[in-house]
Amino acid sequence: MRYLFLALALVFSLGNGSQQIDALVDKGQFTEAARIAEAEAERGDPVAHAWLGRFYEAGEGVSADPRVAAYHYRVASKEGNNYARWRLGVMIDTGTAEGSLEEAVAMFRAAAAEDYTDAIVSLAVMQATGRGTAQDDVAALSSYMRAARLGDSGGVRGVGVMFHLGQAVQQDSQEALAWFLVAAAMGNEDAEQSFYYVAESVPDSDFDAIDARAMEIAEELGLET
Repeated sequence: MRYLFLALALVFSLGNGSQQIDALVDKGQFTEAARIAEAEAERGDPVAHAWLGRFYEAGEGVSADPRVAAYHYRVASKEGNNYARWRLGVMIDTGTAEGSLEEAVAMFRAAAAEDYTDAIVSLAVMQATGRGTAQDDVAALSSYMRAARLGDSGGVRGVGVMFHLGQAVQQDSQEALAWFLVAAAMGNEDAEQSFYYVAESVPDSDFDAIDARAMEIAEELGLET
């Protein structure tokens, strides 16, 4: 979960109260962090509302309560907090918060417009599956590629999925494995599982080429190799 904390820290690092919450979360002191967030939220701080959304969604420092989480995410999202927009969209999509799939897509689009990569990946999923928006493989691939170019491992894995399934591109297991390999090297556990699943059907003789292609992809994306 370290990558999630780092993402949150980037989003929430505004104001003294938020800095205190950052530090407490980093230490695993969620109860105190939630207490400070409650106080800051009462003063109208949207960042504190976003933190409370996370705490109530995950049950960190407070009892898990999706209804309360969604309330705080809505407050923060109205003030333009992209983490809150993304998480509220996810909660709606998974049925843990009230709202339509179209609203979830709107939340993802709003955050994606500001290059919030988690939302871009979630938007790609909705486009690929036709949930809350027209099913559009080309748009999904474009969203995954955009997230990948912004350095998001979920976007990189998503491109691999498109090659594996042959959606908007010609089916290519080797290319899929190369993208999965890059995403796995970035720490994406789902990509690692995808790699091993697809690799079972690929001859051992292909893996030198897959490794070489993965290096090319990493360089194209500007990733450290």
